[in-house]
Amino acid sequence: MTLTKPTYKTTIILDTREQEKSVPELLEDVKEKLATLDATVTKENDLGRRGFVRVTDRNFTAGHYFELTVEAPGSFADDVQTKFRLDKVVYRIIVQS
Repeated sequence: MTLTKPTYKTTIILDTREQEKSVPELLEDVKEKLATLDATVTKENDLGRRGFVRVTDRNFTAGHYFELTVEAPGSFADDVQTKFRLDKVVYRIIVQS
């Protein structure tokens, strides 16, 4: 009997300000960090740069959005929030089961 991992839809907003790396390189870094949580990205969708509906910082009015489909353990939603809490590149991360 094989155990399958739950699938999560994960939306990531990247803060690309003051970054020397390109957006694809930043996404690869994020995917490597997800792999440390025993998560496997099965599908990715680049939604592009989009403006925020509610701007909290007038110097940061838009971010680069990605939608990832991830297979990960059941504790993924909590673990991913903890992992990226202090990350300067990941502005927001939203996990849906």
